[in-house]
Order: sequence, then structure tokens, then C-alpha cells
Amino acid sequence: MFIEFIATTLEDALLIEQSGADRIELVSALTEGGLTPSHSLIEAVVNRVSIPVNVMVRPHSQSFCYSHDDFSIMKNDIKIIRSLGANGVVLGVLNEKHEVNQHMLEELLRECNGIEVTFHRAIDCTISPVQAAKTLA
Repeated sequence: MFIEFIATTLEDALLIEQSGADRIELVSALTEGGLTPSHSLIEAVVNRVSIPVNVMVRPHSQSFCYSHDDFSIMKNDIKIIRSLGANGVVLGVLNEKHEVNQHMLEELLRECNGIEVTFHRAIDCTISPVQAAKTLA
């Protein structure tokens, strides 16, 4: 069994590691469904824990459909997250039809360049989660 907990602070991350978890998902604004945390928080957590840290990449909580500007921010966040030594990212992108935005996802995956990627709960907002899972596979 693999155990992952969500952390929103450095203190959360330290407690999660001490509790024996296998991985941390680092987010901010958990009440908004999770948003990208500050770069300073990412750096502090990655430098203080020895278990893998995967970081949420989500610029806002309005939806999982992103504008060109949102997309640029997400790509830059991934570059920074990777440079800070995180194990991976947690992200999800949909189109206006509530399907996986395959084109946008492929571009984001290129930015990930070797770090782990988890497609998050955006899949729950798709028209067909089964079809979305097939697309992701």
C-alpha cells in the first residue's frame, strides 16, 4: 500500500513524513480544491523532508479549463517546481466540452521532462470518466 497525504504548510509536511507516509501532495487553498503553492513553500518542503513531494499545478479554482495566459503560468510553474527539486506535479486540464484537453496536456507533459505526473480530480468533472481514463492511458 502506498500512502500519500496532502500538506498545505511546512509543518504539515514534517508531520506527514514523521507519520510514515510515502509521499506528500503539496497544495495551497485546500478549501478551493487545491491551488499551486508558493515557490518558497515548495522549496522549504522539498529541502526539509526526505520523502517525495508532488506539487499541485492549478492557477485558479474557477474550473479546469484554462486560458492561454493560465496555460503560460502553468508551464512556468512546472519549470520552477522541477528546478526546486520536487518529485512531480499534480495537474489536470479540460476543454469546454469537459473532456481531457489532450493538446494542452501534451504540452504540459513536455515541460515536466522526467518528473512524475498525476492527473488530479479534474477527471471527476469530465463527461465520461471512463473515456477520460482511456485518453490518459
